[in-house]
Amino acid sequence: MEAGAWQETAARRTLQGVRGLAFLGLALAALLVPVAAAKTPLPSSPQGSGAEPTAGAGIVAGAPFKVRAALAQIGSFDDIEVYLFSKPVACSEVYFADPPYVKAHVHTEGTPLLVGKPSLQNGRDFVQVDFHPKGPKYYAIQPGASVTFTRVDARKTGVWHGRITVKRQRFEGKLFAYEGTFAARWCGRG
Repeated sequence: MEAGAWQETAARRTLQGVRGLAFLGLALAALLVPVAAAKTPLPSSPQGSGAEPTAGAGIVAGAPFKVRAALAQIGSFDDIEVYLFSKPVACSEVYFADPPYVKAHVHTEGTPLLVGKPSLQNGRDFVQVDFHPKGPKYYAIQPGASVTFTRVDARKTGVWHGRITVKRQRFEGKLFAYEGTFAARWCGRG
């Protein structure tokens, strides 16, 4: 092969490689755009007038559970998460908290949060409540789970108020239920 033909072939392969990388970059960007658009939008100012305290009780894998502290944050999947603890936990310690505790996820697919009404359960938007008993396993429940925000405040010192309910049910042979209100300190992004 002559030097000129070899250089032309090498240039063609380089151009094909660059085009391939550009296409791959565009394909990845197209996949990431829906994820970015799915973020739960937070209100720019406080909404709602709720003033409920943190109070409630339930059953976590058959054991009684009483809530004494609550925190709210945006989780790793851009869901709103409300944590209910049996003892106070700092925002920086949420992911290291000792069980038992209860965590409610509100996933909105980018629609604004409902304030004063139960969060949607429509197949696209949903509520899931995770029960974390002592031990390494947790139990995620969607049917019969409800979160109603009565006040949302995403300011640095904000407190979110509302109600969480999980109808009494058996899952994997264990009993779960929860009924209570929360005044959850806003932690921002978790």
